[in-house]
Amino acid sequence: MKRSLLVLAASAAAVVAPVIMAAPGPHPAGQTVQGRDGRRRRIDSIDDVVAAVEESGAQGWELVNLATGIVHRMYTHYSTWHLWLTPAQSARRGQGHSQQYNLALGAVLRRLGVDVKTVHAARVRMEHHPWYHTGHTWLRVTVGGKTLDVCASRPGNRAGEVGFLPVTEVRPLGPLTRLDNALALTPFVVTSVWKTWLTGRGVQRWLYRPFGQSA
Repeated sequence: MKRSLLVLAASAAAVVAPVIMAAPGPHPAGQTVQGRDGRRRRIDSIDDVVAAVEESGAQGWELVNLATGIVHRMYTHYSTWHLWLTPAQSARRGQGHSQQYNLALGAVLRRLGVDVKTVHAARVRMEHHPWYHTGHTWLRVTVGGKTLDVCASRPGNRAGEVGFLPVTEVRPLGPLTRLDNALALTPFVVTSVWKTWLTGRGVQRWLYRPFGQSA
């Protein structure tokens, strides 16, 4: 039994490792924002976003929308090919999916003193994704006693204007759900990448595409 498990683990590693190694390299946006002194400042990390929003003097929903726009512009590619990245790593590299870019935004807002809850729905109406990838993670932000949905997926998104509709129950996103979501999606990612190699077809857009574009 033990030997069988070792063989199975080795076989799985042999299939998964090439997919991880072949994942596209970092594509940071190289974004800059203008400070109050007129100088341009580069945005490379969550720390940089926090500093830029603090320096702006924005408050309330203006602050939330400013942070949302800056985090959105940090990303150049929507990617489920990089499931192992933390939100901070994802933002630095410019590659990620909703669980990564919205958790990055949530980290920014919390450091700015905003009341944020991270939520998830198993199915939303937004993208033309395959059935196994219709879930979405976003934020519910409370300012002045009012709670609105917030998501960094699109350039025009503002608090309360997120461009998707949950069609299943909205639940809090905890550590176990985050892990479950990644593990559940991994076999489909691996299969899709191998299918691309074996058929010579292009990478499917639900897996990797320019950020802000529809699948």
